[in-house]
Amino acid sequence: MNYGFKKDVIVPEDYIFGGLTKIPKENLQPDKDWTPYLPMKEYQNLFGVETFACVTFTILNCVETLIKKKYNEERNYSDRFLAAISGTKEGGNSPKIVGEFLRKIGVVPQELWPFSENINTFDKFYEKVPPKLYKLANEFNAEWDFGYEYVMPNGLEEALISSPLLMSVSAWHQDKDGYYYNPGVSNNHATTYVKAVSNDYRLVFDSYDSVSKKVKWDTMPEVAMRFYIKKKAKEAKSWLVRLIEFIFRQ
Repeated sequence: MNYGFKKDVIVPEDYIFGGLTKIPKENLQPDKDWTPYLPMKEYQNLFGVETFACVTFTILNCVETLIKKKYNEERNYSDRFLAAISGTKEGGNSPKIVGEFLRKIGVVPQELWPFSENINTFDKFYEKVPPKLYKLANEFNAEWDFGYEYVMPNGLEEALISSPLLMSVSAWHQDKDGYYYNPGVSNNHATTYVKAVSNDYRLVFDSYDSVSKKVKWDTMPEVAMRFYIKKKAKEAKSWLVRLIEFIFRQ
């Protein structure tokens, strides 16, 4: 079963947590517990549709959590929009590709391109995005500085102080105590690592059948990524104001 994770090949020019990076380290959550700031629960497999968009759901979960923690603002961005523009299809996508599309193009609020009840087929979920939404997506980058970097296995808990992490897993194998583990197969799913319980488990916020899962401490991801978000000095107009202005310019 493939829930949509494709493994990145890390190259020398990629940012690595703890290396020579341009992304600031932030001491945001010293207790390594992001659960008080999690966004609303959203699922990648609603209405009988498997979207293979776990990477998109995970990255936006991380971004929305960071915004809530740093600025006490509730944001809900469109997973459907970002999955579509980044080329996610059957088999999914990689964190680097989705992250680059978010960094360069942006994303629109959920209300403008929702995953609603009428989106009940794979083709409807990935239908062509209207050109005007690309212009509105740029408002994300007008408002926010966004960045990401890979995290090596020995840096997971240190990086978790700066942001929730994208963490790849092999979905889903559970032992008799209710902990999830990797039986020796490739990772096929991306989740949001939100809490460390040292030497016991890592709590992940999932976009699939169950929202929170305990992954055994000795189960290492093939890919992990942390994120950075900062509001730009000149705050962008709200998406609603921009939408109204755009409509009346037509």
